[in-house]
Amino acid sequence: MDSTQLVQIRKDFYNTIRKRVESIIGLETKDLQNYRGRYEKELGQMAWTAVDKKHLFARLASAQVVIVGDFHAQKQSTRGFLRIIRKLKTPLVLALECLNEADQGAINSYMKGSLSEKDFLSRVAWKKKWGFPWENYRPLFKWAQLHKVAVYGINSASTPSNDLSLLKRDESSAAIIKKINQLYPDKKILVQYGDLHLASAHLPKQIKRKMVGADVCVIYQSPEILYFKIMEKQKELSTDVVKLTNDKWALNGLPPWIKWQDYLLYLESGYDKRVKISDIDPTDSVVQSVELLSQSFGLNIDISSLSVYSANDDVFFEQISKLPLVVRKRVLENVQEGISFYLPELQVGYLARFSVNHVTRVASQYIYYKEKGFSKTIVDPKKEFLKLIWLEAVTYLCSKVTNPKRKTDTLQDIRTALQKEQFDDRGKEALMLSLTQKLSELQFLSHSKVRPQDDTYKKYNKSSFNISAQILGGILGEKFFYALNKKIIRFPLNKNLLFKDLQLSHFSQVYYESLEMVESWPVPFKSKYDRM
Repeated sequence: MDSTQLVQIRKDFYNTIRKRVESIIGLETKDLQNYRGRYEKELGQMAWTAVDKKHLFARLASAQVVIVGDFHAQKQSTRGFLRIIRKLKTPLVLALECLNEADQGAINSYMKGSLSEKDFLSRVAWKKKWGFPWENYRPLFKWAQLHKVAVYGINSASTPSNDLSLLKRDESSAAIIKKINQLYPDKKILVQYGDLHLASAHLPKQIKRKMVGADVCVIYQSPEILYFKIMEKQKELSTDVVKLTNDKWALNGLPPWIKWQDYLLYLESGYDKRVKISDIDPTDSVVQSVELLSQSFGLNIDISSLSVYSANDDVFFEQISKLPLVVRKRVLENVQEGISFYLPELQVGYLARFSVNHVTRVASQYIYYKEKGFSKTIVDPKKEFLKLIWLEAVTYLCSKVTNPKRKTDTLQDIRTALQKEQFDDRGKEALMLSLTQKLSELQFLSHSKVRPQDDTYKKYNKSSFNISAQILGGILGEKFFYALNKKIIRFPLNKNLLFKDLQLSHFSQVYYESLEMVESWPVPFKSKYDRM
């Protein structure tokens, strides 16, 4: 498909999702419209340059205050913030919008370990004052506890919406940041605040007023205007760090439509009380994902028969009671493992979690089903390991088309992970199985001979085959995406290369023969940890 068409498809999807979010949360106030307008106008006028991350960290070395943007409903924002913090080899203190200055006593007690997580969330009234998922921010707090880094609340609003005007909140937060600087004059202050607050006339201006002469550096996180500019130049895959000015930078880590789809799923998952549970239909989310993927692939996929259930739907469990025992057992195993899937036998999908990856997983398997390649549930991961790997490859490719910034493990990552002691027995077993299978594939490519599964495979737990298939499918799917992006293969012309019939009696032969073609394609990247 022409790159210009693909850009438009993604923009249309983004606009559809954003309008749906806005229909739930209501119209923006005049204050917020003006506030957003200043932010978007400034970003829209800025020239950008893709740079290596080393240039960003060279700049951060001298900064006194670093403000990093946050998209509250998206956990990737806090991951990006945490990645920056981990790479800074300097004493620092954290100043967070998600907490209020008035709750500093509870914050200090929690960070010292004298207050439980449950009591901390109750004391700071997390759900009432902030409202966004605690799970998004928890890794940041755990890291700060482990490294004994002080955390300060810098918000003044008593609800997520607004008690103070946005500019007043900036002024109030800047005053608190000044106090923190006075307490820790020799430490770098890392501020996490909503991306709209990062415009020059907003929080940065107030900090410079309160702290005259302070060296302030701003890092936006995947601002929509900038991402689309980069995408139109076909540079989004190779651009992770952007320099705007010496004091303004951006991480280009997440497509706008993913940010807003995650926000929509957050609203529809029950977190937001404005949405009634009875009004939530997971089918709608999966349909939107199917439409995005089918348009991106140039496929004509009928969605009229698509039906998706969530864990809250008793009807789904009534339906699976009609399945043969072996299939029903496999379905229940997937449910217990928290896996989302499409069930060809009943022509229904199951959504374990309201997240972009889970929605895309169901959508991709539905498309595979409609393309006549996935007609039966894989019930035995051991015996049908290669089929499961291929199914996961298709699933991963679709998730990568949806979110081009996603990265998977590489063979190097597997080897590195096995040298560390950070995994439980189950995780290490899955990694060992993945490495064993990759060695078997390399042997075939070298000698055109497949090593039969021996007792080595028998010792592995069934769940390890599931995890390993996801790892290996990710590696395979990443190569398919690279070939698609570089126009080595084209859809729908070459769709049969991907949507292979999993019910073929000689599928193992088809799998290994396909590897000869796939492995001739270049490796997209050496390690997923190379990114910012």
